[in-house]
Amino acid sequence: MAEIEVYRHSIFYRMCHWAIVITGFILAFTGMQMAGLYGIRILEGQTLAVHITVSFVFGALWFLMLYYIIAKEWKWFGFGRIPYSIKFLIAEAKAWLGVGPHVKDPRGYNPDKKEYVEKIIPTEVMVWWIYFLLALLMGITGLSMYYREFFKPVIDFAASIAPAFGAYDGYTMLRAIHRFGMYLFGLILFMHVYAVLVFDVLPSMITGRRKEKVIRE
Repeated sequence: MAEIEVYRHSIFYRMCHWAIVITGFILAFTGMQMAGLYGIRILEGQTLAVHITVSFVFGALWFLMLYYIIAKEWKWFGFGRIPYSIKFLIAEAKAWLGVGPHVKDPRGYNPDKKEYVEKIIPTEVMVWWIYFLLALLMGITGLSMYYREFFKPVIDFAASIAPAFGAYDGYTMLRAIHRFGMYLFGLILFMHVYAVLVFDVLPSMITGRRKEKVIRE
């Protein structure tokens, strides 16, 4: 099958992506240290300050990425693509379990029109929005625990639902949600890494270029 090298990702997109990865790992390690998880010890005495500072950078990067997605990539990541993404995920799962046919990679580029016919693996749509919603969840719960007076309504709401989950108060509830969000982030990250390796997209996130199959409609 014919292929053509295409400039796939802008330097802005790539820099945002890797900055999110780096700040995300810093938040994960400092967060786990503050929670006393897995014996992690880094930045002794500065952990909370680093965690809070980096969280603002992390949040700003996500909103920069959101702006880029809306401005440049909405065709591929818009809400209307979510049902297609879910359908593709189900087909992928069936193929992986051996109860369905092999899923064809839909990505392709039309050199005549100089545009993508399909730019992304459809499940990326769902992964992107899950990531973004988790980032919001982690941001709101984290800031509420740190700036308790300003986010008192959030803490009060958490306190109102805490008994149903066996938590003592709003702070405890928010801390549990924050930790749960961290584990979800990790789970989605592992799925993301798996898909990156299977569908060979890592080099393009470094160089910005990738050889795509030619599709002429």
